[in-house]
Amino acid sequence: MNKEQLDPLKKVEELTSKANEVFGKRGKSVFERYPLAFALLVIVGATLMSQGIKELIFKVSFLKEQPLTMFLAGIVILVITGTLYKKLDK
Repeated sequence: MNKEQLDPLKKVEELTSKANEVFGKRGKSVFERYPLAFALLVIVGATLMSQGIKELIFKVSFLKEQPLTMFLAGIVILVITGTLYKKLDK
């Protein structure tokens, strides 16, 4: 499998563009006709993912018993991703 086959965002983009092509013939795109439905789906999906990650983190006993370590690890991750974003944005 190459990198493009494993990229989930690319697959979502392809799927939405195909949906827009099919439904574009009828007028507005699906996203334009039902913005509230898609907004709710995004909110529910993001919430479920957030809760799932939270539950996975709390299954690691070291992180559960050391909240300061978890906090510092979060700060380090945010600094690294921010630095990476700045470098890749150029």
